[in-house]
Amino acid sequence: MQEWKMNMPYSDAKTLQLNRNRQVNDKKRKQIKVTIKAYLFLLPTILLIMTFSYYPALSAFYYSFTNWDGFQTAKIIGFKNFEIIFTSDEFRRAFLNLFWFSAFNVITALTAPLLVALLIYKVKHAKLQNMYRLLFVFPMVVPGMVTILLWKFILNPDVGLLNSFLAAIGVPDEHLPLWLASMKMALPSLLLVGFPWISGVSVLIYLAGFQSIPVSLREAAIVDGANGTTLFFRIELPLIMSQIKLIMILTIISVLQTFSLQLVLTNGGPANTTTVPGYIMYREAVTNSQMGFACAIGVVLFIMIFILTVINNTFLKSSTEFDQN
Repeated sequence: MQEWKMNMPYSDAKTLQLNRNRQVNDKKRKQIKVTIKAYLFLLPTILLIMTFSYYPALSAFYYSFTNWDGFQTAKIIGFKNFEIIFTSDEFRRAFLNLFWFSAFNVITALTAPLLVALLIYKVKHAKLQNMYRLLFVFPMVVPGMVTILLWKFILNPDVGLLNSFLAAIGVPDEHLPLWLASMKMALPSLLLVGFPWISGVSVLIYLAGFQSIPVSLREAAIVDGANGTTLFFRIELPLIMSQIKLIMILTIISVLQTFSLQLVLTNGGPANTTTVPGYIMYREAVTNSQMGFACAIGVVLFIMIFILTVINNTFLKSSTEFDQN
């Protein structure tokens, strides 16, 4: 072969090289065309995301420094909106309530769904495991607003199921709680909503983490004498730390952004005992037409979510991350 190449005329060798270069160039052109087509297909989606997600989010930073009412030309007022947020008694109460909601929801998200996922994981029969998984995931098809309205009926002080049960077991009428209308009971009542606080999404995430643990690792630990408690705390729990981190982030973001409970059940009352920053943001934007002030509240919530996410990712590491370090 080498001898044939050496005896090849110069013109033929040059022609062969040109053909090879042409093939390479044709291949590159095809790759470029495929890439361009892919970007063209993505372009409508990118434009929609930029228009309806990124632009409103970025414009909120600008309008947070204005007195914009949503219609007239915005006027720059500096940090006045933020000054009101950090000096108002209503916001102090709102952020305190937000702390209690966040702490309670994080605790429940890290316990009840984790326990359910562990119990499902321990079921050895595949069909039975799938049945249990379906039972806990099926409630996800019910709209969240329907669940809130059901709890509004349950907590109704006059005809609600909870007070009807208390009356049936002998609690006098004058001692029946007002639940959502009581300053002492309103906040605990909102925390009660969702009992037993088993989220189908959280169960699936935890279960996926348990199922990703190598069987050989569990068997080796059992051979070394590890019991169920040791196996959970020393092997299984550290190996699903990534799932725990994800659940914490999702829970914190959900609590900071959501105000549907307050809007439907209490309107932030009584006397601001259940209000949260998200509800005030909605009220100022929709009811009071204070869009600039509402944008400032949204910016504060965004910064809080960002800081808490960074802290969570920094200090809560999975076992694999520890090994890499």
